Amino acid sequence: MQSSRVRLMLVTLFGVLALGALTAAAAQAVEAPRWSIKGTILGAGQTHFITAKAYGPLKLITGNVVVECKVLKLKEGSLVGSAAENAGKNNEVIEFSSCTVSGKAGGKPIEKCKVIEPITTNPIISELVETEKGVPGTSGSLLVLFEPASGTSFATLKFTTEAGGNCPPETKVTGKVAAQVLTDPEKEPELGKLVELPKVNSTEAKSWLTNFPTAAIKKVGRIKGGVLTEEKVELTAFSEEARLEGTALILLAERNAKGELVSEGTLWSPLP
Repeated sequence: MQSSRVRLMLVTLFGVLALGALTAAAAQAVEAPRWSIKGTILGAGQTHFITAKAYGPLKLITGNVVVECKVLKLKEGSLVGSAAENAGKNNEVIEFSSCTVSGKAGGKPIEKCKVIEPITTNPIISELVETEKGVPGTSGSLLVLFEPASGTSFATLKFTTEAGGNCPPETKVTGKVAAQVLTDPEKEPELGKLVELPKVNSTEAKSWLTNFPTAAIKKVGRIKGGVLTEEKVELTAFSEEARLEGTALILLAERNAKGELVSEGTLWSPLP
């Protein structure tokens, strides 16, 4: 009889401990930034088209070569909804045009060299992330991490050389790159404010900016399954470390009769 009471007490104790552990784990889970459209969170399994355009030139910069493009558009683009403990994502295929290349190749100035256009990326996944060591209750800002949907290559850059000219070799742009999320002041080329954490600007807007700063973002805080981890961000081109500079304007979109993505003016927001 006594042994039965002891077993019952042990079972009860283990149950209390297990419940406490589950409660502690739930309390520590981190809520991820997610998309909202007209006040409603875009949940897991839901999508919505987006479109984009360059907000000034975008530059791919290495130690020796600079590729600058004045035009950006999304061949494909969608927001992808998520559950509370997983961040919102995008699926994208980006086209760059009106591009030039400058710098040095093989120790000589690049001249009489043209970029083969459009530069069309492989499918890309972008995800809402945070500045490194971004912990709830601390200061930080919202970022977007861009990476190839499969493999490591964003795109292949190719060039044509005119008579007497000099071009860099064909190269793959590989790795990951991160951008800041900014409000859109609707005064191009003026930049808006950083979207700060833990309080994201709850006011929805027609458009948001993704800004690749001069000082490349090297680390981000990524939330998956309610767990926040730090991740390195590196970009490579022409066998060198590379960075992307410039800003893009992002809007919600719909497909027109030609199947093209066109902005629709709906209000939306990234949420904490």
